[in-house]
Amino acid sequence: MEVILGTTTDFPVWELALMAAISLGVGLTGGIVGIALGVIRLPMLTLFGVDPLIAAGTNLMISVMGSTVGTLEASFDHRVAPTVVLAMGGPAMVGAFIGGYFANVVPIWILLTAVTLLMGWSALFLIAWSVRIVRIRRRYPAARLRKAMTGGGNGDEMHLDVKQISREGAAGFTIGLIGGAVGLVLGVLRMPALLAMKMDPHKAAGTNLAITVFVGISGFVGHLLRGSVDWHLIAIVGLPGVVGMFIGTRMANRFDAPGLRLVVGVVLLLVAPAVLFGAFRNIN
Repeated sequence: MEVILGTTTDFPVWELALMAAISLGVGLTGGIVGIALGVIRLPMLTLFGVDPLIAAGTNLMISVMGSTVGTLEASFDHRVAPTVVLAMGGPAMVGAFIGGYFANVVPIWILLTAVTLLMGWSALFLIAWSVRIVRIRRRYPAARLRKAMTGGGNGDEMHLDVKQISREGAAGFTIGLIGGAVGLVLGVLRMPALLAMKMDPHKAAGTNLAITVFVGISGFVGHLLRGSVDWHLIAIVGLPGVVGMFIGTRMANRFDAPGLRLVVGVVLLLVAPAVLFGAFRNIN
């Protein structure tokens, strides 16, 4: 196993400082909206010229570092459903490891194209979710808001039958497999499934963060065994991201989360074409 350590020497100091500053901003926003936002950080790394495989492994570890902060806080507030974490997170961990370990056999342009498509899906979900919350707020009084958002379920106790476990496990494995290969934990793709189970949105967010940690670790190990990791880059870009995530979680109640999610969705739509351009540029 050869672990890559020196790719950061290819970048001038000002570029590394700019990457760190952007990571701080991404972490801050992610902490406020409750999403790791690796889907923004990954294309940022590739647009700066970081090798896509290195960027994938690095991004997974940074997502783990940032999500751990949010998971701990969610656990203290009892906003994590262990049954769902096991049902969806277990298969997702297996898929993420396989995707991370065999990512090098997939052409770079295919990985970048997959990232672009996932960015588009994530953007549309964030925009749709934000618009839905705004409409619900206007339609229902505060006392009925939670019931309207969960479709009548309280999400406090999740009783999954065999069919649900199989369905959520299959979805978790597929999302983990794709995410592990491209370097994304894809928590934004798990949220619709969790909300469809009529979980309370706050508990769904905490549960999603917990799954993110385990899936990210598994995918990162797959990349680590292949040497697709730059520890220097993780420190330079990851630590500011963690600081931003910590501050963001503390400031979450001061901002309108749906509004910020809407902004993030629009940003993703604007960045996606640049990533797609990079995909076609890497076609051999």
